[in-house]
Amino acid sequence: MARVLVTGGTTGIGQAVLRQLVDAGHEVISTSRNPQPEDASVEWFTLDLSHPVSVEAFCKSSCWDKPIDAVFNNAGFGLIAPIESASTEAIRQQFEANYFGTMAITQKAMEHFRQHNQGVLMVNTSIGGRMAFPYFGYYNATKHALEASYESLWYECRESNIRIKIIEPGFTQTNFATHGMQMSGETSPYHSKGLSWLAKSMQEGTTATPPTDVAKVIVRALFDQSSTLRYHAGKHSGALLLMRKLLPDNWFRALISKAVLRGQKSN
Repeated sequence: MARVLVTGGTTGIGQAVLRQLVDAGHEVISTSRNPQPEDASVEWFTLDLSHPVSVEAFCKSSCWDKPIDAVFNNAGFGLIAPIESASTEAIRQQFEANYFGTMAITQKAMEHFRQHNQGVLMVNTSIGGRMAFPYFGYYNATKHALEASYESLWYECRESNIRIKIIEPGFTQTNFATHGMQMSGETSPYHSKGLSWLAKSMQEGTTATPPTDVAKVIVRALFDQSSTLRYHAGKHSGALLLMRKLLPDNWFRALISKAVLRGQKSN
C-alpha cells in the first residue's frame, strides 16, 4: 500500500480522493487550513497556501519524516472577478495560494522524491489551465502557470523514477460552485449583471461533475505507471479541450461567449 499526501482534503475533489484512497487501504496524509479532529484513517496537518509562513511550517513538519509515495497538490481556491476591476489584494492572494504556495510544496516534494529516488507528483489544474473563461481570468492565469511549470518539470524528471501528472477537471460540483467561491470587483457597473447571473447559474446548475467521478480519474492516474502527463476528468472536459485544439480561435471564443456571457447585457 502507498503513503499518499493530498492537500486540501476536507472538501470537494480532495475529500473524494482522500476517501477513495482510504477505502482502498492506502496510508493517507492530508492538509486543512483549520485543525481537524483526530482521525485514525488520516494524518492531518495544518496548511494555508495563502500564507507563506504556514507553507514554510508545513514543509518543515513531520509529514516528510517517512517516505511518501505520491503527492497530490489539490488545495487552492477560485477567484471570480473581472480583469479590470479586481482588487490587487485579491489578485495577489489568488496567485499566492494557487501558484506560489503550490510550487513551494512542489519543490519540497521534489526534494523528498530525489532523496528516495522515486515518487508521483500530481497537480490539480483545470481545463481553465489550457483556455480562459470570462470572469475567471486570474484563476485561469494561475492554472496556466501551473500547467507550464509541471510540463517543464515533466521534462526535467524524464530520466528519473519520478512521474509528473496534471489533472484537468471540467466544472465540478464542489464548494467552489455552491458557496465557497470568492469574488472581487463585482460592483463594476460594466459587469455586475453578468457576474450575478454567472454566480446564480453555478449555484443552481446540474451539469457539473460530482467530485467522486473526478476522484476516480485522479486515483487511477496516481497509480498509472506510464509517462502520461495530462488527464482530463469530468463532463465536457475532453470535448472542450478537443474543441480548443481543433476550432479556429474566433469560433471557440464565440462558443464560450454564448455559454458564459448570456447574463451580460451590452452597456
